[in-house]
Amino acid sequence: MVQKGATEFWVVSCVSSGGRPGADIALALHGDEELQRQDGTNSDTQTSSVVLPATVYEGRNITCAFDHPKFTHPVTRLTTLPSFRLSAARLLHSEVGSNSDDARATEPLELQEGRTDVVIGLHVTGNVPHYNVTCKKEDGPLPDGVELFGSSLTLQGPLELQHAGLYECFFSYHHVKANLTFRVAVKPQLVLPVPPTIRVDLRTEDGHRLIECSAADTVQAASSVSWLLPEGVSGVSWFNFTSLNGSHSVREVLLLPACSPWVLTAQCVINHPALEEPVNRSITLPLCGMFDKSGGGSFSRPEITINSSTEWTDGEEFTKVHCSVESVAPAATIRWHVGDVNSTISFPSATEIRPDGSVRVRSSAPVMPSLCSGQNVTCTVQHPSLGAPENRTIQILLNKAPLLTVSLVRQQESSLWLAVCDYRGGGVGPDLAWVLAEYVKGQTSLHSEHEGCAIKARVTYQFPLALHEGQDLTCVYRFEHGVTTKKTIHIPRYNISSVRVLNHTTPLQNRYASETITHRLALGGNHCNQRVLLRVESNVPEYILVCERSDGALVQMEGDAMVFSPLTERDEGLYSCRASFYHHAATVHIQVEVTSEDKQLALAAVICISSASAITLILVVTLWVCCKGHSRYQYEKKESLAGLTSLIQGPGSPEVKKSAVAENKSEEYAQMVSYSIVVDIKSTV
Repeated sequence: MVQKGATEFWVVSCVSSGGRPGADIALALHGDEELQRQDGTNSDTQTSSVVLPATVYEGRNITCAFDHPKFTHPVTRLTTLPSFRLSAARLLHSEVGSNSDDARATEPLELQEGRTDVVIGLHVTGNVPHYNVTCKKEDGPLPDGVELFGSSLTLQGPLELQHAGLYECFFSYHHVKANLTFRVAVKPQLVLPVPPTIRVDLRTEDGHRLIECSAADTVQAASSVSWLLPEGVSGVSWFNFTSLNGSHSVREVLLLPACSPWVLTAQCVINHPALEEPVNRSITLPLCGMFDKSGGGSFSRPEITINSSTEWTDGEEFTKVHCSVESVAPAATIRWHVGDVNSTISFPSATEIRPDGSVRVRSSAPVMPSLCSGQNVTCTVQHPSLGAPENRTIQILLNKAPLLTVSLVRQQESSLWLAVCDYRGGGVGPDLAWVLAEYVKGQTSLHSEHEGCAIKARVTYQFPLALHEGQDLTCVYRFEHGVTTKKTIHIPRYNISSVRVLNHTTPLQNRYASETITHRLALGGNHCNQRVLLRVESNVPEYILVCERSDGALVQMEGDAMVFSPLTERDEGLYSCRASFYHHAATVHIQVEVTSEDKQLALAAVICISSASAITLILVVTLWVCCKGHSRYQYEKKESLAGLTSLIQGPGSPEVKKSAVAENKSEEYAQMVSYSIVVDIKSTV
């Protein structure tokens, strides 16, 4: 048998060994069904096999036929595949009354209540390769704590009465099935008397002592709980009984006064069936005193505290000294005296009864610091638990001059400056303000608080720097009697005069004025980390320096330097660098040009060619003008002489006229022939 996945198969093989030649093997079922064979040959062995599903061919006969030349007739061998079965199932447990093979166990399986890890084995006989097991209890699922592991039922426990009942388990392998029914009986445990847990507690509530005596965690309730008190002592008591999950508790509470003038012992008596004789528990209450809150269980002296505060009434400053006493009843008595005077002073007292039975008394004595400055004020406490009165002393502090400070703050997340004025000293209330003109519209805020006997106040004023630059701001505190104290702070005056370029540049002047409007800067191309160094001329503590190109693109900055990495021809253009501090600002314009060796050679060639062309043009024009003038002079000479001849005809001899003309002709003709040659060459080179 072999298993493929979740299905079992029979492998039937017909084997022939020895003989020459090999035998012919035929394998067939009884019937007409054909089988798919797997033939194999190994040396002198021949094998023919077939794989059949185990459950489909259960009980079928298979015949192997062998044929060989030495055989007079074919030889056959017959085999029958097994039929699966499951016979009777039974329990395997030490407490089973009979291990019979009946499917239904007649005797119950008795188990003791409270047991844990009980394992019940489920055994079934048969020839199946494996089987599945499922169990239930009285037509329902298995109860909590009962689980099926393999072919065993495990009761993890503790075993309870609910686990008793009829269980039925089913065994199956495909169509082969068997079942087993058995009953589980749970024997209850014997309940033995358990002595109670006895406890006595003491607590204080509403001025009384509560003594609690309890007998808890018992199966049977205590028969009685009672108190035994000393002669002459009586108290109120009440009884309480509770039961939870079979556990019973009895509680007896005794109520006594919180304070007793003598030592008192109370005794609790408990009777219970599990006890051979009554059990006594006693508790002793000490004399009157304050119960120690540290948890030590002892009693301590009254707690006395003294402190002071400052108050103003009708413009007068008073120091109030407070004395507080916490003790058990009765309430303590508080008296006062000032300085070295032996006479005492009484002031009203307030009494408070706490939930724990303690009493708190508080008294306050008003003292004028101007009259009692530097003196001691003493609180005297009297209480029955004290052998003698106790004193607590506090000294009235000397009056200190008020402290007024001013400061200036530059706010990080706001464009406004903040003027801060702090006051610390005495007074009725905060009368602190900045002295501002009526037209000033600033934002002010005032905050004050009491710090012990003094007043702590702060007034702030937010303003733009341009509003008060170079001016003084004054803070004033006005006392209730008209006296004022003030403090002044100066607002610095800042300026940013210019932004200078430290690199070598060529200034480009304004055509209408002598000022430089742009700095021309030539940088070599294809070089990394080229910097344009800037320096801001100012007296400001810090400034913001931003550079951008004319198209709005920002430039990388490192400190006060523009960085080009790498520099290409696309970086050419007009740049503007602006340094600012609040409303102060200065700007410089830089025309960045990128040069290279090829570009410089081409520029030099253009300049040379242009200069040569201009000189050649001037020479040509000059020669043309000269030639033109000479020919025109010869022509005009003849014309002028003809006109002059007609003009000078008149009385006189021709010889005189001729001589006059001959004498003056050189000067006159020189004036008539005059030329102006203007050559205007415009270039951007």
